[in-house]
Amino acid sequence: MIEIRDQQLRLLVLAHLVRELQKSVDESRPAPAGMTEQQYAELRSLSTDDLVRLSELQEPRVAVQIDAGSFEHGLRQVDYVSKRSRQIEHFVRHGATSSMLTKLFKISSTDVILKRRLFAGTHEKLRRPAMPAPAVREAIQSRWFEIRKGKEREPFRPEDYEALHREWPQLTYATLWAVVHEFDR
Repeated sequence: MIEIRDQQLRLLVLAHLVRELQKSVDESRPAPAGMTEQQYAELRSLSTDDLVRLSELQEPRVAVQIDAGSFEHGLRQVDYVSKRSRQIEHFVRHGATSSMLTKLFKISSTDVILKRRLFAGTHEKLRRPAMPAPAVREAIQSRWFEIRKGKEREPFRPEDYEALHREWPQLTYATLWAVVHEFDR
């Protein structure tokens, strides 16, 4: 539990508590656990001036308790969103096509345009890719089959293309996509 000592934060928390208590009364829900019904009634009846005075006192102790399970879930979500944002930026900066971005990341064409504007300097990589020499194409396709071995029924993942790009960093994602899907029909 984290004790809140700052008077303005204490006032904010107490005011929020009063609003929540009023909502629970309006919706005929029981008040949150931790205080008696009489204490809740007294808190709801305080004037704004009294609430300010209460927030200035050392007592009652006002503290925040963070639910560890939901906090952990939130941290995982932030990590996922950050990783995904970095991946999209990487793909945009290395010449991924709009079609590729929408298929891999399930983002709209409007979002693709916004990302391209955000990561300036990618316009020169947006031209139609020239196909590499046949020997390079064969090497790329061979490596692609190794990467996808055992995952044939699974959708393509950005990590699959990143693995290819690590081996051929001089090629754009658009070129790698074109080579990998050269014989798709």
